[in-house]
Amino acid sequence: MKRLINIILVAGLGILAVASCNKLDISANADFTTDKDVYELYEDINVTNVSSATNDIIVACKWEWGNEYKWGKHLTEPISFDSVGKKEIKLTVVTNNNVSATCIKTITIQDTNAAPEPDFEWTPTEGVAAGDEVQFIDKSTDPDGSVVAWEWKFGTTTITEQNPAFAFPEFGDIEVTLTVTDNMKKKASVKKTIHVDKSASSLELVWAHPYDNDAEAYAKFSSPATNADGSLVYAFSSGLHLVAFDADGNQKWSYDANQYGNHLPANPRSKDGSKTGSSCTPSVDADGTVYLALAYNEDYKNTLTTNESGLYAINPDGTCKWYLAYGNAYMVNVIPVILNDYIFVASKANPSKADYPGLWPSTATIVDNGLLVNKAAGTIFNGLQVKQGSYGGFAATKDENLIVHTNDTYGSRVFWKTGSGWIKYGSNDARDKFMLGYTGSGNPDCGFTTYMAVDANNRVYILYGQTSTSSSSTPGIVYCYDLNKYSSTDGITPEWRVTLPAGYGSVNRYYSHGTVLGEDGTVYVTTRKALTALNPSDGSVKWSVPASGDNYSIWGCPAVDNQGYIYFNESEQVGSDQTVGKLVKIKPDGTKASEIVLGTSLRTSPTISPDGTIYCTGMNDGKVTLFAVKGSATGPAKGWSQLGANSRKTCKAE
Repeated sequence: MKRLINIILVAGLGILAVASCNKLDISANADFTTDKDVYELYEDINVTNVSSATNDIIVACKWEWGNEYKWGKHLTEPISFDSVGKKEIKLTVVTNNNVSATCIKTITIQDTNAAPEPDFEWTPTEGVAAGDEVQFIDKSTDPDGSVVAWEWKFGTTTITEQNPAFAFPEFGDIEVTLTVTDNMKKKASVKKTIHVDKSASSLELVWAHPYDNDAEAYAKFSSPATNADGSLVYAFSSGLHLVAFDADGNQKWSYDANQYGNHLPANPRSKDGSKTGSSCTPSVDADGTVYLALAYNEDYKNTLTTNESGLYAINPDGTCKWYLAYGNAYMVNVIPVILNDYIFVASKANPSKADYPGLWPSTATIVDNGLLVNKAAGTIFNGLQVKQGSYGGFAATKDENLIVHTNDTYGSRVFWKTGSGWIKYGSNDARDKFMLGYTGSGNPDCGFTTYMAVDANNRVYILYGQTSTSSSSTPGIVYCYDLNKYSSTDGITPEWRVTLPAGYGSVNRYYSHGTVLGEDGTVYVTTRKALTALNPSDGSVKWSVPASGDNYSIWGCPAVDNQGYIYFNESEQVGSDQTVGKLVKIKPDGTKASEIVLGTSLRTSPTISPDGTIYCTGMNDGKVTLFAVKGSATGPAKGWSQLGANSRKTCKAE
């Protein structure tokens, strides 16, 4: 019994001991030190945490000063204040058992440090032109310390070297700002103006005007076109308004192409309900008549009773010459080809005689998607067999032979002009030696939505995407054909076929890329990530210039001026948003001459007017906008600039 009592006593003492432990005092003590009590404005303040806890551990620390705060046991960087006076630094600590404590210390901030005195010079001081390198020389001093950091602002460019060299891409009186920082973090700035002369590489925005009052209108694939002397420039958008400006930026007229008389309107909306889809580029005849293919979106191709496409002829004064209803056909990236007596267009889906019996004259043999229209009367002359329709990309030789892309399976078809019309060779349904893009192994290269170039000697240059991979973004392949070697019995083989450099040659069927020619015959090709120059004799690569960055994509075809400079449009996309639209100018040797930001999106091709003005359509502040840019050129190259050797977009070799 005595032993049992002892066991009970021992057990009881153990319980008391545990109870005593659970009632231990827990406390927190917040404390820190600073290296001194008085500091200069902006001076580094080093703090050291000396907090402690009794019977617990500190698990969180919050530092507060001015309008700032940070969490952490120790501040990894010094703090500072940007105003003078008595300043509080506060530390709050929290233990594992949620016990907290706070410490506040007051320090004094004074301003006895003398500010640094920024100054700089540059050389050369005179005769600086855009593109010339200028050496800047820092002459800054600090009365009671030293200068430790430099920040130069050249427009939108920032450089942090002490003595940088910089080439100005723009011209005019340009402000340069130097901001220096001393060893006590005090800053001071100085601004000076440097005069930069215009050079061959210069670009200048002359004017920019919104041109469609439809708030939903969008500019995509629809490039500007001018009349013969460049006195008028025309722009179109998904708002379906054709607008004319003079060379000084004055709007002359606007034509509403959404509905003609009692005809049904077109539907430019995309599947998501927006008007962000593509619209067509106008072409301009020598007499000033503007031809415009009115296309509605592919998503609505079956809306026979509510929408239709059509072809317009608009007089130079903005009145309608004629309108040809084209039923339920839908068109993408279509530019009407202007021939001597006819207009040629092709669609992706054609209206049938059953659905539109009144559209087709009894004398016309309508087969598939090609359409020849009488220029004078606006009536159908005949149809041409474009296998499974075209997404765009037509051209004509000087002799008016037509080269037409079909869909992404059959390559490109040649229609030869004869005394009574146009004929083709080969079967309607075959992928064979009569089709351009055929390789003898099932035609792996396709004809989607790229613009081709044709020289005066009937050589044709075509960018394809290889269909053995993705249909939306594929390796780019350029073909050269000499149509003089085309045989009615044996077809044609390419003069050369070149795959573009890896990483640079990706072709996206929805970006409207293609080829143009310089005056020396150089073939310039745009793909999504590069502009590439090819030798016309064998297709070998001269050089490639990449887009500005990972988020940038090149859109449309390049254009070449009569000084040999090449231009392309590119846009930056962050997420689903287009954020920056640039016009980029490249020297003939493949180095970048200059660039100019015009808006938030440039998803079209540039056009060079007969007077050398570069016109671009794009988006700016949510509005479709026509931009006029001046460089040093006086006109386009006498080659194949985008869609023809002229800014009228005739699509015909001259």
